[in-house]
This record gives sequence, C-alpha cells and structure tokens, in this order.
Amino acid sequence: MWPTNGWQTSAPEAQGIDSGWLAYAIQTIQWKHLPVHSLLIERHGSIVLDAYFHPFADNQLHDVASVTKSVVSTLVGIAQSKQQIADLDTPVFPLLSAATAASDARKAHLTLAHLLSMTSGLDCSDKDGQNFLQQMESSPHWTTFALDRQEVADPGAQFNYCAVNMELVSALLSRKTGTSAGDFAQRELFWPLGIHYLYWPVDSDGISHGFADLRLQPRDMAKLGYLWLHHGVWEDKQLVPASYVDAALSPQANVSTNVKYGYGMWLYPNGRAGCPADFEANGNGGQRIAVMPSKDMVVVITGAGLNADDVASLIAPAWRWDRPLTPNPQGDAKLAALVAQAAAPADAQWAATAAQPAAPQATQTPTPQLSQTHS
Repeated sequence: MWPTNGWQTSAPEAQGIDSGWLAYAIQTIQWKHLPVHSLLIERHGSIVLDAYFHPFADNQLHDVASVTKSVVSTLVGIAQSKQQIADLDTPVFPLLSAATAASDARKAHLTLAHLLSMTSGLDCSDKDGQNFLQQMESSPHWTTFALDRQEVADPGAQFNYCAVNMELVSALLSRKTGTSAGDFAQRELFWPLGIHYLYWPVDSDGISHGFADLRLQPRDMAKLGYLWLHHGVWEDKQLVPASYVDAALSPQANVSTNVKYGYGMWLYPNGRAGCPADFEANGNGGQRIAVMPSKDMVVVITGAGLNADDVASLIAPAWRWDRPLTPNPQGDAKLAALVAQAAAPADAQWAATAAQPAAPQATQTPTPQLSQTHS
C-alpha cells in the first residue's frame, strides 16, 4: 500500500495547488542561488512536487541534522506503546547512572519529559573555546559527559535548546529497549513506514546520536511528516500512541511569544509569517519537515546553510485554495521541465536562471462544484 511502498503523485492543480507558483519558486531559488538541495510538497496523500537541485540528487541520503531529535521523540512514544518506557515523569538519573546519588540534588528531579522538552536545566555553556557539542564529542563517553553536567536551572523551569537532552533520551532508549535507538527505529518505525535506506551513527558506547546526524531521503522524511500529520496512524495501525503524539504536539515549553516547543517538535500556535506550518521538525542548515494539518499537507526542505523560511515564503502562495483548481497541463509541463533542469549540472541551468523570474499574474480559481439533488 501507499505510501509505505511508494508515494502516489498528482498534478498540483488536482490538490488545490497552483503549478505556476511552484514554477516561479523553482526559478527564483535558482536565480537567487539559494542553497536548496531538495523541495517536496505532499497534499491529500499525493506528492505534487519532488524537486532536487544539483549537485544533490534523487535517491541520495541527506543529513537531517536536528530533525533527528523529532525522530528520537517519536521512538519514545513507540517504546511507551510496548511498555518499555512507562511514565515520562519518572526520574531518569537512576536509570542512566551507576552512581548511587546525583552530584546535584536537582538532578534527582530530572525526568524524561524535561529532556524531551529541552527544559532539563543542564549546563550547555561554552568552555575553553568549544561549544557544548564539541565538548561532548571530544569526550570518551558521551552519556557520562552529559550526566556530569551541572544543573544551572531547576528542571522544568526554562527552555534551553541543547544536544545533551536528546543524547540522554537516546541513551535511555538503549537502556530500556536493549538496543540502540537506530536499531529500535529500524524495526519499529522505519520498516513499517517502508524506509529501508538510511544511516544513523553511534558513539563509542553504541548509543545512536540523539541530537543529529541521521541521514534520510527527502521522500522518507515526508513519510515521517505524514505519520505525525495523522496522529501516529500508519495504514490504519496506531504506530505511535495518539496520546503521546498529542503531548508531543502540545506546548511543553515557551521559546518566545509565538514559538513553543513540545517533545522534540517546534510549534506555532498562532502561525508564523513566511512559514505557514502548525508544527515542524527543524534542523540546522535548512532541514525541515513542516506539517500543516489545516491544509492536510507536508512540506520537506533540505539544504546547506539555508534559511528554510526563504523557501517557505516562496511556495506559500501556491496553496491558497482548499479545492481542486482548473487543470493546467501547460503549467504542469513547464513545472516538470524546470524540475528536470534544476537537477542538471550548473552550466546547463544558466540560460534559465539568467533573468529574474516574474511572479504569476493570472489568478487560479477552484473548479466549480456541481450542485447535487437527492431523491
């Protein structure tokens, strides 16, 4: 069944998306030399755009950076469904450390919920010219290094986005499931989703990197978004408990006035200008799985040194409608040609990107709905 065995595709207009705006976005990305690697749009269960920008190519793995954190969070929900992890409010220090007591009394109150919501209070400051991640990766045992960090705030008191939190979640998954987060994911998440081609490194103790470094194909990133969009249901099976998905997508920490954080997820309760998503999995360099339940849509963006909002603002006008649009074979053909051209070597792109593209002038309209009579 789809999308496990492969996505179905559709003309954009059939899903209420204007191919002219997507063509304009592809042209503008190239004209501005935005460092986009791929752009995928899925709506109503069908992919309407699946574009790759040279030198990144179709069927390549992409480093999803901190999107990894959202995957780790999802694994916690699956482990809960298998009774391998019980209460998110259970103190985690005794589960991870052989020490009889925490060096800081506040660590005794540190829970899995605090780690997942980036409110652990653990020290993530720079030291000796190295940021926290560099310090941890230079240590022989990453979990021990993370556990030894001092508390600089009471657990649950404040948001502090830091790699230590999800690294400890990954270590806890290993402790409770008896295998690495990566192996657990392959069996319980990736295989059911039809994701068979990936890479997820481990540290010297066999703990999967919980903070970053997972590599996936963009179409498989979209599968994760589709799973979250449908509250953990995949092919009529509750793969992730709905109660956990609801909690993960509920504000657990305040980041700013308009940005909240759930369990490994960025949330926008009031929306965000230029970034029309209800929630996202985000990664450094422009990696994004944006999910819009109100539009029944998932958008995947990958890049290198990219501000993904620059791409989101380009494509947002394409889906202003909630009904199918008038078919546009000419526009669909132009879009297909531009997608093929974007994947070509740079010298083959020059002629199409030398001039600044013009935004679409015509306003698309939904196809008329026929009135129905009932006998």
